[in-house]
Amino acid sequence: MRKIRRVPVLLAALLGLALAGCGDRDRAQLPAETDDPFYVQGKQLQKQSRNTEALNAFLKVIDRRGENPSPESHLEVGLICLHHTKDPLSAIYHLRRYLKVHPNSKQAPYVLGQIEAARREFAAALPGRPLDDQSVRLGHDEELRRLRRENEELRAEVAVLRGGAVAPPSRAPRMISLPVEMQPRAATVTPPVATVVDASGAPVAREPAPAPVIERAPPPVRSAPATPAAPAPKAASGRSHTVAAKDTLFSISRRYNVSVADLVAANRAQVPAASSPLRIGMVLRIP
Repeated sequence: MRKIRRVPVLLAALLGLALAGCGDRDRAQLPAETDDPFYVQGKQLQKQSRNTEALNAFLKVIDRRGENPSPESHLEVGLICLHHTKDPLSAIYHLRRYLKVHPNSKQAPYVLGQIEAARREFAAALPGRPLDDQSVRLGHDEELRRLRRENEELRAEVAVLRGGAVAPPSRAPRMISLPVEMQPRAATVTPPVATVVDASGAPVAREPAPAPVIERAPPPVRSAPATPAAPAPKAASGRSHTVAAKDTLFSISRRYNVSVADLVAANRAQVPAASSPLRIGMVLRIP
């Protein structure tokens, strides 16, 4: 009975050895990867721009060779997934399989670049774009702040041109003195005329009482305007500012605590109006 029970076990062992021998013979009979009919077919389909069919051919090579290395097919599949089917994750997988077999080949730097391109393409498709370069974001933030600052300066200059500018808080408002002829005069009061009746009861007109004399302060004596002389050269001790690349009238006025109107008035020859452009290197007098 024991001998009869051992027969199926021996038959199973012999069958397993036979199948293993067949599998080893099949692997031994596999051609070189680049000589595989499916690989040759895939390359031909690539030349005809039939990339989807070529992808299937290369995948058949990988499946057929099993655990045997097939780096060239992995490389072709990775490139097709990256540039044609737009599947960056599959591209990264197959390109890394190539580098695992040929880490020091001549194409290794190129394959590494393709992996980086696939990684960036995948990151760009994410909603938050977490892999963006931090320096790029900082540059954008700085540019946004600069644009906002220039926008505020332009608004202030427009307000000056429209006559609605407000003096900076650090400066007291300036009092404007009107000429004497424009100052308001005191109203003249006409006294009432007294009515007198004579003995017969008829009204007699009477001269009105003289109006009270309101004394007014004499107008201030203004000296005659002096004959305008030729402008004297700017003293070395006077304040001046050389215009730089990003300077505006508003930024210069804030820097020296003067108003834009005073700055324009002090440099009328170079800056006729608040909207006049500034040139780099221009020397402005600070009032």
